Amino acid sequence: MSALATALGLVLATLGTLVMGALRLPSVPDLFLLPVGFAARRGAAGRAMVVAVAAGLLEDSLTVPGRLFGLHAFAKVLVAFCLALVGARTLVEKAVPFGALLAAGSAVEGAVVAGLLWVLRGDLFLPEPGRLAVRVVGTGLLAAAVRALLRYPWKEARAARRRRKLA
Repeated sequence: MSALATALGLVLATLGTLVMGALRLPSVPDLFLLPVGFAARRGAAGRAMVVAVAAGLLEDSLTVPGRLFGLHAFAKVLVAFCLALVGARTLVEKAVPFGALLAAGSAVEGAVVAGLLWVLRGDLFLPEPGRLAVRVVGTGLLAAAVRALLRYPWKEARAARRRRKLA
């Protein structure tokens, strides 16, 4: 994944978070985990962690004013490292395993953020299980859909349609 694609992913995640926040949806997928997952998919831990810091700081600046800045960045770095470890040892090319990995990453990130809030502020903030489940499943489904769309051979399908029209 190139630097331009990473930057585009972070911009789209920011815009998506702002739109979903304006719609006041009760539980939204973790859009900032998608660029992190794509960076970690091939096992590049350093690159994935740099993307995770950027994504986490952006998420902190947009979603949690008044809390500890860098909370999501730390959690995303931990998740990015774990995803890169899995990506280095296995081939994660298909959409469903990629979505499952990001769903698990979203669950781990939620647990890490809750644990950090408990340790650093003394708040035992446990997210509602229903909301957390919707966030985890939504993140996994969105990641699988984006991965499937990116793997689809768009140029070949367009060329085949043109050949059918000419014949």
